[in-house]
Amino acid sequence: MIVPRFTPEQCLILTDADIESLIATAMASEQQSINSIDPSILAPAWWAKNSDELDLVLPVLESAARSQAEIYALHVLPDHAFYPPDSNESAQITTSIQQSRMLLDAAYLAMQLGLKRVVWPIRIPESHPDRIAAIGEAIDRAMLISRLVSIDANPDTAPELLIETPFVDLSDDQIADLAQDIAIPIDTCWWTGAGDIAMAQQRSEAWKTIDPRQSAMLEPKPGVRTTI
Repeated sequence: MIVPRFTPEQCLILTDADIESLIATAMASEQQSINSIDPSILAPAWWAKNSDELDLVLPVLESAARSQAEIYALHVLPDHAFYPPDSNESAQITTSIQQSRMLLDAAYLAMQLGLKRVVWPIRIPESHPDRIAAIGEAIDRAMLISRLVSIDANPDTAPELLIETPFVDLSDDQIADLAQDIAIPIDTCWWTGAGDIAMAQQRSEAWKTIDPRQSAMLEPKPGVRTTI
């Protein structure tokens, strides 16, 4: 099984409380135990296409992110969420622009916190009509914004910054195997507690298609959710 390389340093994780973000959270917690580093930090974010249901999704997402932070004893930033603008402005903004703004803001925040790594757990699904190009675009976006923000480094910030995309090119089977191998608590993903929201039902059905196996459940680790 392919295991993606994950930063051994304390990092800022952009989380949409979905499978890939939950895997990143679990891997950051493991690195914390192995390397005796300070807990990594979760920041709720949304980088997919906008939807009329987004106002319903975001509160559920944020609640799920808090639960996942508690399970893995990581920090969570309740006052630093990276969401699209309100509906009036978002209609004029493409998903690409939205992602660039999100990464730019998150990168500056991380650098101000003294962190050298931002983890963006984006994954381009196999169903994407131009997957290879989309993977390259996501990697380029992360790399270029990393370089741009690092220009502004000073003695009061981290010396440089890197935005990592560890799951961007994983296949459906690979992400399912990884989720199963590290026993992430699937029932904490945002779409499992979103009731009748159509986006949640679609996401749940998509995951069942990817991995019809019974997902392993994880007992919460000792620790209390913390905020900074």
